Order: sequence, then structure tokens, then C-alpha cells
Amino acid sequence: MKQILMEVSGLTVYHPYQGYMVILKEHEGNRWLPILVGPVEAHLITNLLKGERYQRPLTYDMFHALLRASDARVEQVVVSELRDSTFYAEVTLRVNDVMTKDIDARPSDAIALALKTRAPIYVSAQVLAEAGLVGEIATGQQPDITVKLKHLTRQLEEAVEQEAYEEAARIRDQIKSLEEQVKSS
Repeated sequence: MKQILMEVSGLTVYHPYQGYMVILKEHEGNRWLPILVGPVEAHLITNLLKGERYQRPLTYDMFHALLRASDARVEQVVVSELRDSTFYAEVTLRVNDVMTKDIDARPSDAIALALKTRAPIYVSAQVLAEAGLVGEIATGQQPDITVKLKHLTRQLEEAVEQEAYEEAARIRDQIKSLEEQVKSS
């Protein structure tokens, strides 16, 4: 499985679902992958990015300490799969510098652990091709209209699947507006 090196570009509020989105940016390229995360995970990832520490150890501090005490380290994190609009990740541990073991994890947990341990973060090429977007989000430039339409179409399908019809109507209207922009250009 081909993997693409990514970095955490930042987090943003995702208004339609009152949630947060962690933005993984291709290390050497202009593709990015938005992943929805919960508010607790978003807060933790933000603090890890800022290098802030708490007086008492948090869960990821404890995991990191347990790994060090067990002569194990996080070798890498991979967002490995996208199934039914849900991302899956694996944490690769190296134990005693001899064997590796892949551990199933939520992407938000895997990303937080990678930040804590300074391990590289990868996304499988297939996941990036399927759910990645193109554009320089980190510099404030927005992806082109075609990419926006692709992303909105995916959101529309998810909203209909979840029977969130008001949200689906709002997204449909955004799609129509963008399509009109394309026609008038």
C-alpha cells in the first residue's frame, strides 16, 4: 500500500455538524485531507500543536510513558482506509527495535499520539485519491470550483444517507450556486 507523508496543517470549526476538522496537508504537494474529530480530540490536538503541557498527564502522555517503559515506540501513523464515510487508522509500534505491530485506532487518537511522539503521519494513496482535496488550504487559498463541487457532492450523499434533509437541501443549494458560477465564467 503506497503511503503519502502528511503533516497536521491545523484545525478548523466545521459548522454544518457543529464539530471540528483536522486538516492533514501533503508534505510535498498541494493535496489535503479533512477529517472530522470531536471537540475533546480537537482541543487535545490543538494543545499538542501549540506544545502546551498540563500539570497532570493526559491519556496520550500516559500512553507515551507506557510505550517508553516497554521499550516500544510509535514508528508511524497511517490513515489507512475510508469505509462508509468513516476513516480508519493504524499506529505502527516498534518493540525492542526488533518487531513491529500495527494497532487499529481512530484517526484522531492516532494523530494525537503521532504529535505526542513526533512520529510521521501518512495517508494511504487510495484514501487520499478518494477523499483528498486539492488546493493550498494552509495558505488561505481555496480549492478550485471543481474540487469544491466534488467535496460538496460527497457531503450531500452523506447528508441524504443520514436523512439530514435540511442539511442536504443547504448543500444542494451550494452546489447549484457553484454550478451557476461555472456556467457564467
